[in-house]
Amino acid sequence: MDTHDIRLDEQGIPVLENVLDPESLPAPSQPPRSALDLSDHEQVERLIQQPAIQQLIDDLTEDLQKTITWKIETFLKEEISRLVHNAAEQSAPKLAQDIHTQVQLALPDLLARLAEQAKGD
Repeated sequence: MDTHDIRLDEQGIPVLENVLDPESLPAPSQPPRSALDLSDHEQVERLIQQPAIQQLIDDLTEDLQKTITWKIETFLKEEISRLVHNAAEQSAPKLAQDIHTQVQLALPDLLARLAEQAKGD
């Protein structure tokens, strides 16, 4: 997923999009809330199946998916960066020693070649 699809605020927090205005929702065909028994699974299931509620669920699902993906990507980027930095720091002394050894081994031959080239000029 491309993180550019997610709009962020000034603090880098994803912005909830596609928010529905409660006033624009159609009136429910069910009885008023006071008459609904939310412990009755059949009533709740009928309520959830209404198109306006399904649209809210779809929008919430999309926003949550984008937020979760963004958080996972951010975490992985930070973790990989930390691991690479730690590996580079830990290998720096060995790398420096290896470079030192290679330069020391190659230096006599390089000096001899330079001396021969200077004589030939």
